[in-house]
Amino acid sequence: MQIQCHNCHNLIMVNPQGGQFRCPSCQAINAVGVPVQPGYAPAPLKPKSDNRRVMVLGAFVVLGIGALVAPWWGIALGVLILAWSIAGAMGKVKGPVALVFPDSGRTMVLAVVSISLGSLVTICGIVGAVAGSQRAERAAVEAEEKVQRDAAAKTHKEKQEADRAAAKAAREIELRANAGKVAVEYDVGLDAVEGLIVDDKWVEAEKKMKEVAEPVDPYRKLDPVPAEILVAIGRQDALASKIQTKRHEREIAAWIEAAEAVASDKGKCETKVDVDAAMKQVTGLLESDPAYERIQELNANLETCRKDMPAPSAWQYSLREDAMGGTVATATVESSNTFEFGFPYSGTQNARLMVRNDEGRDVLLLIETGQFMCTLGCSVEVRFDDGESVRWRAIGTSDHSTTTIFLRKASKFIKALSKTRVLRIEVEFYQEGSRVLEFPVARFDGKKLK
Repeated sequence: MQIQCHNCHNLIMVNPQGGQFRCPSCQAINAVGVPVQPGYAPAPLKPKSDNRRVMVLGAFVVLGIGALVAPWWGIALGVLILAWSIAGAMGKVKGPVALVFPDSGRTMVLAVVSISLGSLVTICGIVGAVAGSQRAERAAVEAEEKVQRDAAAKTHKEKQEADRAAAKAAREIELRANAGKVAVEYDVGLDAVEGLIVDDKWVEAEKKMKEVAEPVDPYRKLDPVPAEILVAIGRQDALASKIQTKRHEREIAAWIEAAEAVASDKGKCETKVDVDAAMKQVTGLLESDPAYERIQELNANLETCRKDMPAPSAWQYSLREDAMGGTVATATVESSNTFEFGFPYSGTQNARLMVRNDEGRDVLLLIETGQFMCTLGCSVEVRFDDGESVRWRAIGTSDHSTTTIFLRKASKFIKALSKTRVLRIEVEFYQEGSRVLEFPVARFDGKKLK
């Protein structure tokens, strides 16, 4: 087999089995390897996972954070790891990192890593201790500042109280010095109040009393109250008692007047707001109060109003424009009872009562289907509440509609309607005889039709 010399590049003959051969030209030694036999090399084994580096890195992080949190313990642990690492570097013992890599020959690298771990833990402990010391110093400074602020606030408060006490004492001296003069003016004012009471001018007396009593109010707070003022105060209290009694009598009289107005007016007696307002004032009245019996009687009447108060209004009000530009106002209520006719008007229905204002007021009675027997005029039976039934004239419409009739004397009917809760109308229908229609007409408001 021939090869090329690596030095002179001449071709030389060599043994195919390999070996070392000297070049005849330049005497250089050429090495030839053993030829590789053909075949398949075995697959390399998969190396086992090695997490020891991660463990060392985790030790750095965990021990460093722990040293920051617990600084003094961190310093002690750091010094211990550092001494152990130095001893391991000197070959005395196995260092902490060398224990993790027992099969490694890189002893110096392991020693450096161990010393770095100890140094890191020691430094973190020192940093944590310094930070804790600074926090303690700040807390001490803040506590000292708070003590100083509290002391200053206390001093300021004591000074304010002392100033108020001094001002109060000065004011009391001034009041006592002027007590005689004020007492004279006080008596003159009370004479004027008493004169108004004698003249039965109670409202003026009450106003005058407030005017007279105001300058004396500071003297009532003195301890003791000056003697000359004390005498006049007793006189004022006696006059004030008379005024209070008279005012109470006026309030009772006003309540009686309001209660009588509500109890005597059916419209107001049916209005919850008016009844409640009239009854509210009776609270707190005593048997010794004047007109107590009359008050209780009116209170009973108002309670009856409240119990007999009708249901809310069933009326429906509307306002529309007519074809000529005018307005038509209507109030409509539906019958509370239903009725039914035979063929061809079969089906349940309600009647309607309508009050209309179209250049004059009209009262209409309407049904949905059927025929009123009232084309040329008729009479119906009308009953307002529990009164006697009366004959009431009615008439049909101008277009001869069989479902609507007009009740005569609309103004008289509306006047009676405004005082009625239940209206009953008996009317005759074609081939159906007479039927009674009942309407809930309470709380009809004619003002809404203006």
